[in-house]
Amino acid sequence: MATGGESKQRQTSKPSVTRPLLVAAALLAAGIALVVWLMSPAAGIGDLEHEEVSAFSRIRVRRDGDVRAMTFVRDNGQEAVQSRVDLSAPHTLQSPYARGMFASYLYQPQPRRVLIVGLGGGAMVRFLTHHEPHLQIDAVEIDPAVVRIADQYFGVRSAGNVRVHTADAVKFVESITDRYDLILMDAFLRPSSDTDATGVPTRLKTLEFLGRLKQALTPGGAIAFNINEHSGMADDIAAVATAFGGVAVYRCPPSQNKVAIATADAMPTDEQIRSRMAALDARFGGALSFSEVLGNRE
Repeated sequence: MATGGESKQRQTSKPSVTRPLLVAAALLAAGIALVVWLMSPAAGIGDLEHEEVSAFSRIRVRRDGDVRAMTFVRDNGQEAVQSRVDLSAPHTLQSPYARGMFASYLYQPQPRRVLIVGLGGGAMVRFLTHHEPHLQIDAVEIDPAVVRIADQYFGVRSAGNVRVHTADAVKFVESITDRYDLILMDAFLRPSSDTDATGVPTRLKTLEFLGRLKQALTPGGAIAFNINEHSGMADDIAAVATAFGGVAVYRCPPSQNKVAIATADAMPTDEQIRSRMAALDARFGGALSFSEVLGNRE
């Protein structure tokens, strides 16, 4: 295309006019194509199935084949994917960060009671109920709309050993009487003055709240934090280290998320972690590669 255009310009008597017009037209076409690609469901998250505005977020449910996604719409119109489910295999973990969150099993491999803060589409609930049906799971979500959508579109609801609580996480943790062996922190809202740039409520990041989370762990318990990439990521990780006395950080490629793991007591040794890794790989039968997860530790 470029060669043909240059050849044509050499034959015309007005190259100074024609070339800028061609360049402008090409740039305009490229810009329009880019906008259309970004707005197209084929760009990655599928056709719109449901949309509503709650008191906390603007929520969309999209579907691309067997994959359904819950997204939160930012003020600039960008959609941030909160959860995905493969409807043909709903217990599989679709998101890299969700797999990273289970690095926590290397630090507490035999949990009996699990607390999940932030329900979303319930990917971790589905994974645990399928592979660890004996677990007692409490999932806390502040937004009633998310709880309803998780039930209707993602098949996650209170049943059996699972209890979904529509509640403020701070108040819920303050009211805890029984402790948990494992806590998974994955709470996000639409970014606002009450959250960080990624949508994590700032009240969930204070040293006071982190201290309460530590008190909510059983001896030997572990906690995992899903941390999206933003300018304060290093500060978030440092706060966890301060509150718990140490932290292990895991990458979640190809995403830019990191997972911070802390424990109620001293961290296990590398030898203990490697021993647990082999046992967990055998126990989960390839549903999650703990050797791959451990390879992402920083």
